Amino acid sequence: MRSAPAMKYTVSIEIGMWNAVRDRLTEAGPRTTLWQSESEFRFSGLPMRLAGLVMRGAFRKQSRRHLQDFKAFAEQGRDVRDAPG
Repeated sequence: MRSAPAMKYTVSIEIGMWNAVRDRLTEAGPRTTLWQSESEFRFSGLPMRLAGLVMRGAFRKQSRRHLQDFKAFAEQGRDVRDAPG
């Protein structure tokens, strides 16, 4: 019998920005786990909304980097906090 997926929901509120992240881990096989991460950003005020449009690629790049770092930790035990850059 499979258990329910592990889920984490995080909300971060900063001046001019609201960010929610939903992470879900589900068993995809005997030694395989599927990680689904969904991020939502909301901006208040015209300057922050414009910054959000301009920085869209940076948000995606940073999210992908977090996913890759977690994968390296989960599969190889590598602690990316000690890595340069």
